[in-house]
Amino acid sequence: MQLTKDAQTILYVLYKEYADRRKHGFSKSKSKRFNSASFIQENFFPDLPLEDVEDSLRELGRNNFLDNFYADNTVYFCALSDYGISVMETQKKDALLNLASFLIKFVPRP
Repeated sequence: MQLTKDAQTILYVLYKEYADRRKHGFSKSKSKRFNSASFIQENFFPDLPLEDVEDSLRELGRNNFLDNFYADNTVYFCALSDYGISVMETQKKDALLNLASFLIKFVPRP
């Protein structure tokens, strides 16, 4: 996976949200859908600038981890791609735990 650390962090958080939704009985289709870049920034990354979140979402889209839909020059809607879900499902447990540890230490909490 050749992504920036910011993009990796966003992918991990979106995948974790997807997995939580699935655990709570939501369909795969509904679980992988996310709203706009501003929604993602406000709800998951309030301490990051919107521009940085948008840039990472675009990077994830270019690398086929997200399916992005654009309007007014921003990510209006996005969804985890089947490829993105597959990659995250096959990541070694250690890699995901290391990323989770990184998030806990370095991503500010509201």
